[in-house]
Amino acid sequence: MKIYLIIAVGCIIFGAYEFGLQIAHKKCEVNVAQNQTNEIVKTISIQRISDEKVYHTSVDDIRGILRAKYSIAE
Repeated sequence: MKIYLIIAVGCIIFGAYEFGLQIAHKKCEVNVAQNQTNEIVKTISIQRISDEKVYHTSVDDIRGILRAKYSIAE
């Protein structure tokens, strides 16, 4: 009878260990997914800011700036 008690306690300890490993793995997956989401949001934010700058600059301004910078002045 004593051996069954030892086996049962061992199985409970092993089961708790495996359960803890699964919880840690899921927490890691959630952490990685959250980090990826944050990076995507940051990238979209940077892209939106640069798109707004380009959108609010008219073509005439760009031509004038390029002509002033890169034309032969002499």
